[in-house]
Amino acid sequence: MRLNKAQWCWLLYDPGNAAFALLVRAVFAPLFFMAGIKGIWSESMASANWGMLCSGAGVFAGACSLYFGALADAYAGRKLSLLISTAIGVAATLLLAVVGDYRLIMIVYFIALAAYMVSNSFYDSLLISVAKPEEFSWLSSFAYGFGYLGGLIPFLGILGGAFFIKESVTVARISFVVAAVWWAVFSLPLLLEVIENTAGKQHVMWYDGFRELMLTLREVWQDSNVRIFLIAYFLYIDGVSTILLMATPISVEIGMSEKMLMATILGLQVIGFPATVWAGNLARRFGARKIVYVELLLYIITALLIGVLSLLTDHYSKVAVFLTAALLIALSQGGIQALSRSLFSSLIPPEKAAEYFGVYNIFGKFTTILGPVLIYIVSHICQRSEYGIVLLIVPFTAGGILLSRVKFKKQTYRG
Repeated sequence: MRLNKAQWCWLLYDPGNAAFALLVRAVFAPLFFMAGIKGIWSESMASANWGMLCSGAGVFAGACSLYFGALADAYAGRKLSLLISTAIGVAATLLLAVVGDYRLIMIVYFIALAAYMVSNSFYDSLLISVAKPEEFSWLSSFAYGFGYLGGLIPFLGILGGAFFIKESVTVARISFVVAAVWWAVFSLPLLLEVIENTAGKQHVMWYDGFRELMLTLREVWQDSNVRIFLIAYFLYIDGVSTILLMATPISVEIGMSEKMLMATILGLQVIGFPATVWAGNLARRFGARKIVYVELLLYIITALLIGVLSLLTDHYSKVAVFLTAALLIALSQGGIQALSRSLFSSLIPPEKAAEYFGVYNIFGKFTTILGPVLIYIVSHICQRSEYGIVLLIVPFTAGGILLSRVKFKKQTYRG
């Protein structure tokens, strides 16, 4: 499949915000926080509270996406909404580089993460503006895969600088600046070149968003396919996001060195690109839903492996199990997100894409609610966050069962 100019411009946003996803969200923000909280909370409690912070940002972002998505669809303002949310996210990420108190770290990161999630809602909604339904799975998977490469380049630069800068907190601050600049630059092609259809759109007032929102929620509830898909998606993608968010804090808990963690993440980025593109190709042959089932199975195995960590006493055995779990995540993370996005795109009315993707976000995409709550509760009871990860097997399984009940069009089902 050859990409046209609009598709390339849309796609480039993925490697742009991938710098935030990798450098900030997955690696340096948790490490920055864990360093700032040392001596105040235990590592287990810090991990649990960090998860709850991310969960709160997800709920807030989902609510914002619902309301502003309704407004964006009403007056064809998806690109404008993307611009505003991206600008807030970039500014907050830059601010994160200069704060030091752990409470300020939590507040600024909350804003940055929420803005990142909201921007992804509008980015996803523009998929239908640049592709036909039969192109959704492949283009969505290729964009996710390209995002792995986009995140890898600045990450390599940070790793190179880490050899000369021994202070890990300084490295984290530099990574925040790099991620913010990278995100801003790669958002420009989409914002400047992708054309949004404004036919039939009228000027609306701010309060009209509530009316549009209520209409959308009613339509979603009445459409059984969309309703079942969203519940299924919430169940399994919440677990996916939880494992991603908790990977770095858990690596700290098991005594994994920062250098080993960086090397692991580097390897995952390299594996993630071909794995995600491969998932898109397999979806075209066997159907997107079947590939999602395979990746859910890999996540169930991953949750079990993380649970095994608490039973091991040897440091090297723990690291070996953690690396195995990380490999399974690399093989499945990009594909399950990309194919879920393409499946949902095939179910929704194009003229209401932004607000439907707002609902999509609140139901699960980048919105981690159930997983962090489980980990928080289990950490208080057992003092082991790994046990909460094992419990994610239940929503993974339930999500897969519900997904089997969704009726897709034949060409979409085939990917």
